[in-house]
Amino acid sequence: MIIGLVGDLEGDREWAVSRLRALGERGDVEVACQLGDLRFGMGADPEGYLAAIESVCAELGLRLLCIGGNHENWARLDQLWADPRRRSDDGSLRPIQLSDHVAMLPRGHRWEMGGRSFVALGGAPSVNRHLLTEGIDWWSSEVIRDEHVEATIAGGHAEIMLTHDSPGPPYCTEPVADIIRSNPWGWPDSSLAYAQDGIEKVTRAVLGVQPLLLAHGHFHVTGQAAVRLAGSGHDTTIWSLAANQDPGNVRLLDLDTLSDASETDGSRHQEARSR
Repeated sequence: MIIGLVGDLEGDREWAVSRLRALGERGDVEVACQLGDLRFGMGADPEGYLAAIESVCAELGLRLLCIGGNHENWARLDQLWADPRRRSDDGSLRPIQLSDHVAMLPRGHRWEMGGRSFVALGGAPSVNRHLLTEGIDWWSSEVIRDEHVEATIAGGHAEIMLTHDSPGPPYCTEPVADIIRSNPWGWPDSSLAYAQDGIEKVTRAVLGVQPLLLAHGHFHVTGQAAVRLAGSGHDTTIWSLAANQDPGNVRLLDLDTLSDASETDGSRHQEARSR
């Protein structure tokens, strides 16, 4: 089974529709996972944005599973999750069906697909918080709390972990590590400390889950690394995905091999040309 992984879309309707269409038109992708900053409930026309995404997914039979980023309307998400019908018997949150083909997954949500176990842990601190306005484009519930980390770890190992934020060095891709080290946009110390708290929480969760593959967005850079998590007996592949309008915003994950199916496609095409 091949699934699509989609990085930050940042409310870019045209880009989102084009990338989802490209996935659906392959013919072998029925599910895509979006790694946060869909910008649900934000922008000038949030209903139209979601309707456009639903339309292309419905047309092509594509199911879109989203995790929360820092740039979502968290007040609206919190309101939706406050509905008792969206709580399981054990008190855990259930996914929100935003439309027929689009769902938002709660933090710590686990499921199985294609013979693989998954866990999602969305949310992150906005490093540009000092430029945002609470209740307009920033909400405090964007962050991962200790209770989210503990619940995620309590569920044990999952083969594939999807997050918005990245774990910190040495458990991240080199482009992400470079951003963390160099602060290329010159964010103030208070914002960096706020962001670092989120990185540390994700790192703790990743070390507890010990996934075989972790995919995330948030940093708007594409990269790949093989790391050995502390206490692990296996390597973990880390994928960081770029944002809208950039190469590396979408990757294809082959669940049989936990490798990029587009690379396999390229090998097949090369083999066919050589015959």
